[in-house]
Amino acid sequence: MKLKNFDLNETLTSPWALWLISIITAVLMWMYVTGLEESAYINLKFTCPLEYRGLDSQSILRQQLSEVDVELRGPEEEMLKLDYNSVRAYVDARNLLPGKKYTVNINVEIPLNLTFVSCFPSQTTLDIVRQVTRLMNVEVVLPQNIPEGHYIDGVEIIPKEVGVKGAEDDLAKVGGVRITPTVDELQAGRVLMLPVKFSQSEAFDGNVTIEPEQVRFSGYIVRGLPRKRVPVIARLAGKPDDDYEVNTIVTDPSEVQIEGKSEDLAKVEAVDTEIIEISSMNKDSVMVSPLRQPEQEGVSLVNAPSVRVSIHLSEMRAEKMIRNIPVELRGTDKPGNWQCSPSRVTVTVEGKPSLIGRLEPETAGLKVYADMTNIFMTPVTLPLRTEILSEDSFRIVRTEPQNITVNAAAVR
Repeated sequence: MKLKNFDLNETLTSPWALWLISIITAVLMWMYVTGLEESAYINLKFTCPLEYRGLDSQSILRQQLSEVDVELRGPEEEMLKLDYNSVRAYVDARNLLPGKKYTVNINVEIPLNLTFVSCFPSQTTLDIVRQVTRLMNVEVVLPQNIPEGHYIDGVEIIPKEVGVKGAEDDLAKVGGVRITPTVDELQAGRVLMLPVKFSQSEAFDGNVTIEPEQVRFSGYIVRGLPRKRVPVIARLAGKPDDDYEVNTIVTDPSEVQIEGKSEDLAKVEAVDTEIIEISSMNKDSVMVSPLRQPEQEGVSLVNAPSVRVSIHLSEMRAEKMIRNIPVELRGTDKPGNWQCSPSRVTVTVEGKPSLIGRLEPETAGLKVYADMTNIFMTPVTLPLRTEILSEDSFRIVRTEPQNITVNAAAVR
């Protein structure tokens, strides 16, 4: 077919027309193939735990983010068999100091054949505080509905102390830790594993833990008046010898049992021994002392009329400063050829109070000297040395000054 001034066959078979048709065909094929490839890729969103790496072992995070939303893209067949444990979201907490807040990026590790799309949130705030551990005694809170005429005996807790771990300001809110056995548990008379609970007045800002979380408890209900264990206090009269003082007092047993009504027992905090006379005592002593009955009416001792009391003394020491002690020059055949400055010094001596007061340098053999052995040139500075010949356990505490200067004596 021919048009006026236009030949379609000639136009379609021209080089330019063939080139244009080739380009259009290539573009259409590329779009088709790309569409097929794109349709084989999918996006997948899921929740991932958030890790905190490099955090100092003595630090903890307050109100930390535990998980994030992650979106990945990849081939459909790969996404369907994705191992979610291979995707790790983490925060790098290295070199971050307690007592500060930091805004940090959240990083995501993914398999090589997948593409990372997004993470929400992409950042988090780290509130780092110092973690401490405090040992606390476990208190037993006994039930109020114990049958009339009965009391609890044989109470034992293992361990008696637990560790409370958390931020310093949170631990300040812990009033104590306790266990709360019930009457049914006590009547059964079995060894129990009871959870340890907090006694606190305020809520914690962070995570506070108890280690161990449970303690072993044993105790049972018996018929009779309630009993209570109280410490024994040794009552002393007089003073030991002037050269001694009381160091420690040990009673065996250190605690005794008393019995009575609960309201009366609560008013007794300790039991006293009879008065023990220690006047002029100068050595350790062990004696048996009777116990005094509690002054609270209705409270009595249980099978402990006396205790063994060990009194340990320690030796007292006193100091005396002695002035104008002459300095001797030893190690030379002609001490007159030398002179020292200063020539007299002050010495402080320590000893028993009864002896130090009447100490005299001559009777105690107190000497201060400098060693001139192998000294040929002056002036020279030498350290002072001391000796004391007394057998009364005196000790030189210090010499003032500690050094002297020696010069050759002037020739007249």
